[in-house]
Amino acid sequence: MIFKRNASDFMTTNVIMASEGSTFDQVMTFFTEHKIQHLPVGEGNKLIGIISIKDMLSYIANQLKANQAATALDLSNTFSITAVMTVNPITVSPDSPQQEVLEKLSTGRFQALPVVKEGYIQGIITNKDITRLYNYDLNH
Repeated sequence: MIFKRNASDFMTTNVIMASEGSTFDQVMTFFTEHKIQHLPVGEGNKLIGIISIKDMLSYIANQLKANQAATALDLSNTFSITAVMTVNPITVSPDSPQQEVLEKLSTGRFQALPVVKEGYIQGIITNKDITRLYNYDLNH
């Protein structure tokens, strides 16, 4: 594997973002329609957090434990993205070396790294991006 790249060389730049006002239904629609598993949350393009499909499943499970008859309406009415998201997620910059990205993702605590410059989202790197990069290096 070639380690001479920076994050900007292999990040996904077309980033779908949620806002503080995003509803339960909107977040779930982002995940299902765009087939993503991680959703940065921002004020404009300024990153304030990240929410994952795992966070949403935990939220749903906790709501069902508290109210076994919880409905979709109940989930929507009690949902707050700022309560469910990870605030101040670990990030990298566009200039971060590939090795740094790999080290951060290899901890296994999360599967996505927002790429941020001066607080503003520039892209995102997920385990899928790393797999694509590895496959490219293997075959070229």
